[in-house]
Amino acid sequence: MKKHIDNLVNSAPDDLKIISIGDPLYQYARVISNTRFGHMPISIAYCSKASHVQFCIQFCRDFKLPFRVRSGGHQHEGMSSGDGVIIIDLSEMDTIEYIDHDHAWIPVGKQLGKVYEELEKRGQIIPGGGCQSVNVGGLTQGGGWGLSIRKYGMTCDSVVECELILPDGTIAYPSPDTMPDLFWALKGGGGGNFGVVTRFRFKLSSLGNVTTSFSLLWKNGVAAVKAMKIWTVLHADLTTLDANLSTACGMMVADPKDVHLPEGHVSAVHARMGGLFYGSKKALLALLHTHFGDLIPKEDDFVSLQEKHHTQLTKRAVTTQEKNQVSLSRHQSVISEFVNPTVAVNTVTHTTCGDRDYRVLPDAPSSTCDKPHPHKVTSGFPKATTATEHHQLVDAIYNYLGHTCFYVDVNRYMSFHCLGGAVTNHPEQRVFAFSNKPYLLQIQCWWDDAGNAFTNVARNEAYVQWVIDFRKSLLPHIAHAFINFIDKTLVPDPSTTEGRKKLLAMYYGDNFQRLCEIKTAYDPTNLFDFEMSIPLVK
Repeated sequence: MKKHIDNLVNSAPDDLKIISIGDPLYQYARVISNTRFGHMPISIAYCSKASHVQFCIQFCRDFKLPFRVRSGGHQHEGMSSGDGVIIIDLSEMDTIEYIDHDHAWIPVGKQLGKVYEELEKRGQIIPGGGCQSVNVGGLTQGGGWGLSIRKYGMTCDSVVECELILPDGTIAYPSPDTMPDLFWALKGGGGGNFGVVTRFRFKLSSLGNVTTSFSLLWKNGVAAVKAMKIWTVLHADLTTLDANLSTACGMMVADPKDVHLPEGHVSAVHARMGGLFYGSKKALLALLHTHFGDLIPKEDDFVSLQEKHHTQLTKRAVTTQEKNQVSLSRHQSVISEFVNPTVAVNTVTHTTCGDRDYRVLPDAPSSTCDKPHPHKVTSGFPKATTATEHHQLVDAIYNYLGHTCFYVDVNRYMSFHCLGGAVTNHPEQRVFAFSNKPYLLQIQCWWDDAGNAFTNVARNEAYVQWVIDFRKSLLPHIAHAFINFIDKTLVPDPSTTEGRKKLLAMYYGDNFQRLCEIKTAYDPTNLFDFEMSIPLVK
């Protein structure tokens, strides 16, 4: 190992920062978002330009060293790192280059929060994700879901060109006119399969004159179920709901104290909804009341409600109140942290399940986007084709959550992510194979505040198993999965050739074979190979 480190450091360009085992910052540099994985890579190379990436690929190829590509480290199964690998880190590629008013090169290492802040000053946006700390690279290559999805589509839909380091070290620029097959594969085919993307050329979208963001909470179980049944059926018609509105919802295990529980339930179940509307607060409230009726409270009873005027695109004077408003970027962060529930809202210590014999029992994360935490997620799409079937799915989720113990050291919930609207436009132009689905489901489990120095193996195993069991219980109602919410446990034998093919087919659907063919054409030696990478055609 020391020989490899010495060779890497001695042959690297002088301006390429490399942190290796034994360096003072190594323990910090090796950390990824999911601290359930304590990988020990050989070195982390912080590439700030394309030539650095070229060097790293050439070095790993020459010395036959495995490597992983990391833009932000938010890969839920920890596959942006590994034991004994070189990490090609892209987080220092973070400067946006504007081409004209409507187009910009955005590097893969730029955090979404910084992208939103910079573009908002121009009255613009890209349809990125909700978690501000996620970087552009992995999100976009997996497709990308966010609160502008029904207005402007998935994140990858706004990409018009990519800068890519191919396996042979050359730089390519796939677009609809140049290497169109590879360009298509990069729009939802998952990161680290075909080369290293260093930046995307985005078509920037307008925020318009005004946007309104909001969040709502239903603590009463009956109201929570009613709201979610309305929401699921409302999205079942992919085109009826105003495409200016995109929402995410959550049903979560909550404190049972002072709550009348249904028979057999041990926890309360709350529902939350947050969203972004391209229009005024008045128009949003009218729209919500039309669809949800008396489930929508008075303005003062919203958890948050903000109308934001975007002065770059208007000529009217800006009021003092508007000047004092928080940025849309910050408010999107508030919504994301609210829909992804934290103990900050459920502040209590009550449980009907009894205590557990653990020496260390920290609080659950106060945010799922702020810092690394141990977690497990999985995903699926509804099979439902009728209102009754959507209702049955909601009931199944409600009952499973209600039978789950509430503990203060963990956040356990089901997320509902809207689809429809612009997602139905030109589905053949992206890899995402489920454009006809009304919404996406994500089971999430997050535990241990980042300040906790130790985690407990038994708790890790129990919480991972909870996610696995929850998804299995829903198999009569759901199918397939979303690559941005990756889970390698969907098949019993993912490490075998046939197991991996079966697993990846759940994510890519009918597009899987075409992806294998493109992979074979552009990476015939399978240089880019990891646990869930797309295989070659045999």
